[in-house]
Amino acid sequence: MFSRRVVVSLRFAFPRQPDAASRALLYQTRRTFATPGRPRNVVGEPSKPVKRAVKKSAAKATSADSPAKEGNEVRKRKAAEKPATAKKPAAKKVPKPKLLVELSEEQKAAKEAKSIKSKEAKALRLERAKIAELKRVALSPPKIPQAGAYTAFAAEKSRNNEQLHQKGPGSEERLAQNARANSAAWKECTPADIEHYNHLAHIRREAAKAAYKQWVEGYTPEEIQNANRARLILKRKRNKKGSHSWSPIHDERAVKRPLNSFAQFNVNRQASGDFTNIRLMDRTKLIAQEWKALDQEEKDKYNTLYAEERKRYSEEHDKVHGHLPPSYQDHPEVAATAAAAA
Repeated sequence: MFSRRVVVSLRFAFPRQPDAASRALLYQTRRTFATPGRPRNVVGEPSKPVKRAVKKSAAKATSADSPAKEGNEVRKRKAAEKPATAKKPAAKKVPKPKLLVELSEEQKAAKEAKSIKSKEAKALRLERAKIAELKRVALSPPKIPQAGAYTAFAAEKSRNNEQLHQKGPGSEERLAQNARANSAAWKECTPADIEHYNHLAHIRREAAKAAYKQWVEGYTPEEIQNANRARLILKRKRNKKGSHSWSPIHDERAVKRPLNSFAQFNVNRQASGDFTNIRLMDRTKLIAQEWKALDQEEKDKYNTLYAEERKRYSEEHDKVHGHLPPSYQDHPEVAATAAAAA
């Protein structure tokens, strides 16, 4: 509601046309207090805000001296005058004894089978989680194609054949016809054509090897080493039906491990050519017998080679990985020997 200005005019007996001074005395205005929310028909009554304020002040005045408040104060005073009594400890709830129900043989067997099934499911979940973690660590290197000239020739012929890319009935028959046609056309190739396709295959292999090397160098040597360990575990766990070979990742930065004394002797004897046309198991037995028959002077030569190999391995491992090999860290005396030899 808008506020209104009440104009009270005082009229006296003046002539019909009074002068300016008389007109000023005749019409005098006075501002009154604006009261919002008051309708025109109740101008003489107090406004709603005034009524609310009056009721609020009256309620405060009555509540201060009300008998209910006096009773509350008396009760509080009496409670304060009472001596404090120690609270009794709460009684412990005694659990009700469970009723022992004797299970039948069938129920016992079902319960045991359920427990075994639950344990097997838990073990399977843990095994799956372990394999998933191994696969994450094993990484996924790019593949290097091992295709030769004929594969490059067939890929070029198939690329120009639009019918092979059409799916639908008869697609397998078209693929078989295309393979027979490529085989017949390959037999008619000249030596110059074969040289051309050999060159194409060689270029593709070299490009794939460069991409593989760039991918490997994107990881640290330790990450590649951990990936190869994970791949070895996955290879042992691999199902016979699995198609993934989990072959190790080739890293040129990897440090070649040292060969011990017997391994050095074994390599030299294998390279001698004395064991040609002999099975590997029989060959290894003969070499082991020869190693036992060697005198200490001959064995010391191979022991010296092994010490040199260990020194070389420790230096290269420190250079590539920034620390000594784990076998050196676990055995301080070996690390001290290697440091003294360096």
